[in-house]
Amino acid sequence: MHLRNRLGNHRHHPPHRSARSLLQQISEVVHNPDRERFELWVAGDLVGVLGYRIDTTEQTATILHTVLYDEYSGHGLATRLTGNAMEYMRDQGLRVRPLCTFTKRYVDEHPGVVALAPV
Repeated sequence: MHLRNRLGNHRHHPPHRSARSLLQQISEVVHNPDRERFELWVAGDLVGVLGYRIDTTEQTATILHTVLYDEYSGHGLATRLTGNAMEYMRDQGLRVRPLCTFTKRYVDEHPGVVALAPV
């Protein structure tokens, strides 16, 4: 028997909160300067990192990589992780050299969010 038949003519309505918004609410970005990375935590599990290296003589942060478990991709979490990292870099007065393709795309899509370093 189909679900529609069992429920009559009632229409199915998606939940008010999407998986994306729920993941955004239960996720947290944590800066871990000892490991030179920003960490993305969801419900107590480490699910992503953005690694960087800072050259203090040039006041430049090189973004090396952004890694996220596949099951968490597509929900805006890598964007949140990268945005938090860029905010930190800007607040520290650092220029950014994005070697990571995701960060490069983020910076291209958000012009002026952070000063870029020469390549």
